[in-house]
Amino acid sequence: MQDQLDSILKSLNEVKSTQNKMITSINEQNKTLKSFNKRFDDLSTEINKLATENSFLKTKISELENKLIQIEKTTLTTQLDELNILNELADRQSRAQNIILYNLTENLNNTQIPISDGDNLKLIFKEMKVDYNPINFNRLGKPSDRTRPLKITLADKKSIFETLRAQSTLRHSPDFKDIRFSSDRTIKQREQMALLRKELESRREEGETNIIIKYIKGNPQIINSKNM
Repeated sequence: MQDQLDSILKSLNEVKSTQNKMITSINEQNKTLKSFNKRFDDLSTEINKLATENSFLKTKISELENKLIQIEKTTLTTQLDELNILNELADRQSRAQNIILYNLTENLNNTQIPISDGDNLKLIFKEMKVDYNPINFNRLGKPSDRTRPLKITLADKKSIFETLRAQSTLRHSPDFKDIRFSSDRTIKQREQMALLRKELESRREEGETNIIIKYIKGNPQIINSKNM
């Protein structure tokens, strides 16, 4: 009987020992699992941190790209503006010695006798009491029913200014009272003059008097004629 009891106790102890080993193993596995979970949480935190940083970097890159686009646009606009200015200056320089004559009947004088533009120019300059010999002259545009302007090239800018000032004497000429001279303007200059004339007309309609367009240092401006 004692032997059976001892055998049972021994078996119980072995079971208990095995149970303890299992508990120890489970505890170790739990520790390992907890460690794995912690590492997983740490990894998730790092991934979230990287995702946040990546989003921030994308935003910064987008901002930098937009700034770069604006800089490129500004640079291109500046370059185009500079190119337009240079082209305008070159165009004005090429026209500086030209003057345009309007309303001069082509090849006919008042007695209907054919006369060349060159001969007419001699008579006109003589009437204005200026002694110029044009370097070149030609009609602008294709022949039509309307009288074409005559572009005249003189020796220098001084001759242009003196011709423009002297044209007022033609108002009393029976042969040339209807003709007029103007400088050879660029497209931008013509646009500017058109705007000034529109402004002049508007201001006169609003009651301003004694205002005229006058060239000051080569640029047309609206001024009060009383201050001249």
